[in-house]
Amino acid sequence: GDKLERHDMSGRVGAFHHKHGTNIRLLENGTVAHRVDSYNKAVVFTEQPIALGSMFQVKLLDKGGGWAGSIRFGFTTDCPDNKEAPSGALDLYRSSNYWILSASTVHSSGQERKLDFNLESLRVGQTIGCCVNKDGELRYFVDGVDQGVGWTGLPTDKPFWGFADIYGLARKIKSEFVFDEMMSCSEDSDDEVTG
Repeated sequence: GDKLERHDMSGRVGAFHHKHGTNIRLLENGTVAHRVDSYNKAVVFTEQPIALGSMFQVKLLDKGGGWAGSIRFGFTTDCPDNKEAPSGALDLYRSSNYWILSASTVHSSGQERKLDFNLESLRVGQTIGCCVNKDGELRYFVDGVDQGVGWTGLPTDKPFWGFADIYGLARKIKSEFVFDEMMSCSEDSDDEVTG
């Protein structure tokens, strides 16, 4: 028999990045992120970029503690390798390199856009997902159901890392995303010919 294996990532659940908020503990080979203290300093990123058209999706495993607010969720074009994790999503709403849904509002570049659903209503066992399509539209999904466009005009020539702030009532999330291929943001990808 043919023993050669292709080492692509399809089917392997993606992990969260080793750079994360100080109140986060990663479990189960980095596929579960648990905020173990307080209500903030709980930012996580995907270990690798999420390909255009691929879903960045997590399942809410635990919620509680009497805090206000809940998970905040989206994408960034800032490579997490190169800097310390920000303390929370609130600090990033003015950044043009982040697109973050908090409650029913997507924040980027100091601007806001409303969606028709509220992330704070996400229950334990439900999933939240988002993807950027080839037209640069950021769409959000709850349990796989399209909730509409949260933002337009995202730079499709850049890699996107998934971003979540396990804030407030949200306490633990599990990865339900896969990476299409291993890539590192430290490599200069401008020389590659894309077909």
